Amino acid sequence: MLKLKLDLSGKDSVYLSNVHRYYNGLSTMDLFRTTPDKVPNLVLVKESLARYELTYEGSVNGDRVQIAMRKKARKDLTDMLEKVLHFLQSVATEDDTQALLQAGFEVVSPSRRRKAAVVPA
Repeated sequence: MLKLKLDLSGKDSVYLSNVHRYYNGLSTMDLFRTTPDKVPNLVLVKESLARYELTYEGSVNGDRVQIAMRKKARKDLTDMLEKVLHFLQSVATEDDTQALLQAGFEVVSPSRRRKAAVVPA
């Protein structure tokens, strides 16, 4: 099983550009063409992304209501992308590494836990 990572932190402008990169990558991946019912599909991700963009643009003037809506839209989009990430981790194989990297996902090698060395007394 591959361990994948997304960069969903930082300022809203950085977050928005990263999410656009992930969406464009997902739309070209064969691995993400068919998803189970519990995993958001491309249409849902696109709708959530559009909602976040609208609230992002609306909150530029400092309106508190729009800022609250932007924060909620960002949380919803982040939760959706994390579900997609977990799905891809469960179905991806070593053969899919190149496609995942091109889609913007970071493939992380799992850290190996070191066993504590027994020190003789």
